[in-house]
Amino acid sequence: MAYYHFTRPGYVESILAEGINRGEVPLSPTNIYNAAWLTDDPNPRRQQWIYGTDKGAVRMTIELPDGEADPLLETWMGLAERMGVEDWWMEALNSAGGHSQERWYVYDGVIDPEWITKVELL
Repeated sequence: MAYYHFTRPGYVESILAEGINRGEVPLSPTNIYNAAWLTDDPNPRRQQWIYGTDKGAVRMTIELPDGEADPLLETWMGLAERMGVEDWWMEALNSAGGHSQERWYVYDGVIDPEWITKVELL
């Protein structure tokens, strides 16, 4: 299964050299979890959280070697439940993200550059 990571153009060189080794997953307005955000939705127009930023200027296609069986891959909703994210915050993020939280994933490790199969400037 393909996953997608949207990012800024200025990050591409370091990602291709080091992998995706950090990210900002907001567990609350003040608590950030360091992990890579992924989605199974390739359409940048449905990534509403990127509007007004350049975070959607690049789409990277990710193919995890173990796919959905990778123990470091977790659904956003699973992580949110495990970390005790409050319902009001989940609703705020889901609204800001185009009501597609069931398509969001978090990778709690380094996404190896070799797993990036395509980089597209949008």
